[in-house]
Amino acid sequence: MNLRKPFLALSVFITASAAVQAENILNFPQPETLPDAFYAVTEIPAGGIIKYETDAKTGFIVADRFQSMPVAYPANYGSLTQSLGGDNDPLDVIFYTRAPLAPGTLIKLRPIGVLKMIDGGEVDDKIVAVPASHVDPTYDAIQTVADLPKMEQQRLEAFFSRLQGTARGP
Repeated sequence: MNLRKPFLALSVFITASAAVQAENILNFPQPETLPDAFYAVTEIPAGGIIKYETDAKTGFIVADRFQSMPVAYPANYGSLTQSLGGDNDPLDVIFYTRAPLAPGTLIKLRPIGVLKMIDGGEVDDKIVAVPASHVDPTYDAIQTVADLPKMEQQRLEAFFSRLQGTARGP
């Protein structure tokens, strides 16, 4: 059996795919409505247990690790494009949608709060957000974290309380 041809085809496919994705998603421009609305790239879907990160140099989504404790992300998690937080990484955002979003998905969001956090002695705040109205008007009545259903507030608090005690944060 000649295995060379399938591998050659796979090599061409991978090269073509890499060329298509060569633009760094973290460089996607923010809208003029910033800070009232902003773009974020999804890294971890709601319910996920795999910690994905967007590589700052390439923009590729990389599987960083599996969560070592039995806790799933209570909402989608990602990074704001064209941003830098207190830990010199893109600003973190945790955001609610009616269905989990795939890693690498860009979405326009509206902030509803900030979770003040420290990770490894550095500021590592998390912006809490919902989709902008034109993306999904379901969340239009939610203006602050206090407007989320109580169960969602409890999940959010429990998730970050558990992770803050781990050696490697969310």
